[in-house]
Amino acid sequence: MTINAQEIVQAIGNGVAQALSTNQLFLGVEEDASKNADIHPEYVITVEVAKKLTAPDRIVSLETHMKELRRHARGLAWVRSGRAKTALPELDSVLARYRFGKKDSQRIDILVRPSDSQCPPLLIAEAKLGVGNLPGVIQDIERVVRLLTMYSDVGLLGSHDIYGAVLFHFMEEGNDSGVPNQQASNLLMGIDTHLQSLKLTKPWLNAQAKLLTQGATIQPVTGYRETYDDGHEEDVFAKESFTFAPGLVLLGNAADVNTANF
Repeated sequence: MTINAQEIVQAIGNGVAQALSTNQLFLGVEEDASKNADIHPEYVITVEVAKKLTAPDRIVSLETHMKELRRHARGLAWVRSGRAKTALPELDSVLARYRFGKKDSQRIDILVRPSDSQCPPLLIAEAKLGVGNLPGVIQDIERVVRLLTMYSDVGLLGSHDIYGAVLFHFMEEGNDSGVPNQQASNLLMGIDTHLQSLKLTKPWLNAQAKLLTQGATIQPVTGYRETYDDGHEEDVFAKESFTFAPGLVLLGNAADVNTANF
């Protein structure tokens, strides 16, 4: 009924690698896009990562309403108080600050819970692989941190380790060197700056952001030689070269967040 930071990193890396082999649509390959137009890349990565996080003593859910986590947190905190009726008004006052969207209908991509329903989640993850820009990644970080803060505010975070994860990617077409350029470095620097600012007001928060070594892909130029009716030949490139490097923001109150190897 446990999970650790290194296991999370490994599972997400494996999930990314599997998603790449399952469907290249989300790399923008035109040929695949025409054949698999109804397959959404974000869904592929979410499913493949979730599969790698499954275990006999866990429940893995996709697209869970965040308000369900609020309700569950209320129940757990009330039990922790000894089911005192006097504790409910204070809990409701705290949780009233946690509405998720105008219609309270926002969802989290992947939720990993222990099979014991009397415990908080093990992992809250956003796996929108298509988000490769700083504002988009920060938005997902804020969503995850807000949920972690909710558990902290009702007194559940101190007695339990809850992890958060945000998956993003960097891809550069025309680069078959496997070396991400300055854009990737700038993205990681921006993420780290934001994480440091969050830590100033949340002393319980541990976090790091890096590119994943597992799941990274280097694609050289591929093609074939076309022979035309008039006898002349031409090189036709079926796929441009690219370097694909998935990144991960790992969050949580557990100390091993800071020591996980990416």
